[in-house]
Amino acid sequence: MNLYSVLVDRAKTHPATLAVVSPEGALTYAELMGWVDNLASGFWRLGIKPGNRVVLLLRNRPVALAAFWACMAIGAVAVPINPENSWRSLSNTIQDVEPQAIIYERVDGLNISACLGEVRPVLIGVDADDADIEIGEFPRLLRGQSGFRVHQPQSDDIALILYTAGTTGRPKGVPRTHGNTIAASHAQVVQCHYEESDRILGVMPLSHTMGLHLYIAATLLGAMYVLMAEMDPERVSGVITRQRITVLYQTPFFYYTLLHSGHTDTQDLSSVTKLGYAGAVMREDLIQNCIDRFRPSAFVNHYGSTEIYTHTVGNVLLRLPGSVGQPGVNASVCIEGAETSETVGEVLVSTSSPEAFRGYWNRPDLTRQSLHQGWYRTGDLGYQDTSGNFYVVGRTDEVIISGGEHIVPQIVETVLAGHPKILEVAVTGEPDNRWGQVVVAYVVPRTSGLRLFELDAYCKKQAALSIWARPRKYVFVRQIPKSATGKILRRELANLEGGL
Repeated sequence: MNLYSVLVDRAKTHPATLAVVSPEGALTYAELMGWVDNLASGFWRLGIKPGNRVVLLLRNRPVALAAFWACMAIGAVAVPINPENSWRSLSNTIQDVEPQAIIYERVDGLNISACLGEVRPVLIGVDADDADIEIGEFPRLLRGQSGFRVHQPQSDDIALILYTAGTTGRPKGVPRTHGNTIAASHAQVVQCHYEESDRILGVMPLSHTMGLHLYIAATLLGAMYVLMAEMDPERVSGVITRQRITVLYQTPFFYYTLLHSGHTDTQDLSSVTKLGYAGAVMREDLIQNCIDRFRPSAFVNHYGSTEIYTHTVGNVLLRLPGSVGQPGVNASVCIEGAETSETVGEVLVSTSSPEAFRGYWNRPDLTRQSLHQGWYRTGDLGYQDTSGNFYVVGRTDEVIISGGEHIVPQIVETVLAGHPKILEVAVTGEPDNRWGQVVVAYVVPRTSGLRLFELDAYCKKQAALSIWARPRKYVFVRQIPKSATGKILRRELANLEGGL
């Protein structure tokens, strides 16, 4: 099945329904379909054919959606990239994927030519003055010649490549087939209880697996998708109120920022009935804050990855705080080496899932490391309780080895986060001649006057911490470095300057 047929079906069944709403205006499904077909004809005229990669270097805006669907129509491989990425990351990604074309917008400080290296794609600009052709010139390009050949993909044909850096290393490309993407988006609908009448807020970048699958889920239903280019609490609160948003699907960092901004206090958020989050663990107090503010009928925790979109889904958040739930509708999950419940090991997900990728782009070395005998190695450490619920406690590459003992940073963080004078905390290991590594805690104080001896005395009383797991060093900092999804960037902690 071609992803393009999803949009074709919605344009037939919901032609007058609003498909996308943004600061640039609103489009019905029929209007979006017309724009997509014009773009597809233009791409075809420029020589973009099935299998060619097309980089979409665009923020969340309607043209990004139209360009994505146009790629699906002709069988090109869409490669959405966040234009806010660093110059080095953009350059590495573009040269790795070797695109036939790049569609991009003007971004301060971005010199697209400097990112190309030896790659020579067609540069298609959106309000950019250094492109080979402006996207607004397509009608002239098609004068007297239009149309394109709708691609009929094989089951393993790649529809898109999403680049992910996770929390370590350089970006790696994750190819997703048409079947992968449709299966994952259907799962999103079922697992998050979405309906045709929903109004879904789209703040997560379309270059991220959460943002893209959320949007396709909306299209599967014929629902309305409200695009926003950035997470500004004041604007988000206003859009929720004006557009009567019913669905929020974001990271814990989004909810924390929104609810602590003060901008939701005077807004009517009663239209929101469905909440979902992914990308990081949500603390119990934030879960309660979300329930108190939104009173949702559905509140779902989604644990997954770019490689296999759904691992587990949880919907009993307060009863089982910290749990990531049970396997999703398409997933089979296990803990490597676990002979009994509560045993910590690496989380493995079966590649029999229709949502599963088949290997990284141009990285057979990483593919061999990650895929083994029908299982995807997530790199996450976790365990399963006697009721079948899964918990993620850390990363295999983040384990601290001190005095021969293996220490999971997240366990130490959970203990320290319970201290009333700590706002945020991140833990990592530091080389030590005697112990190999010692535990170091980077702390954002909630109030002034926090002292090291208080924290040390607090940790000594915690049964969950062995003598090796207690921090030997505390660094007071203003903020903890995080990824776009709110995950702690541990590799950057050592660069922080303390002294608060």
